[in-house]
Amino acid sequence: MLGLVLLAAGCGGEEPVLAQPRAAALASRAESAAAHLERSEYCAARRDAVALRRQLVAAVNDGALPAELQEELLGSVNALAESVSCTPAEASEQAPGDARELADRLDELSG
Repeated sequence: MLGLVLLAAGCGGEEPVLAQPRAAALASRAESAAAHLERSEYCAARRDAVALRRQLVAAVNDGALPAELQEELLGSVNALAESVSCTPAEASEQAPGDARELADRLDELSG
């Protein structure tokens, strides 16, 4: 497992959130990757993971991804992308669970 860590922002203990539309789009892409992995569609899963990474980087560049979440989410998506290969077509055993965990985390962050 990727072991996603819940981060608290500031002293108030409130967790930073992503804007709902963007968080939903990111979670949907991670869910798509998980579904492709579960069907052994590794090339499609790899495309989803790479697209998810691009979307997260765009969110960072737009200032839409809180700094407190950047390391966690970018680390998770990079690990997911590295665990899936199209040529040869393969994925680590934990890749489907990692993708689902990432999708769930992104859903949580939508507030």
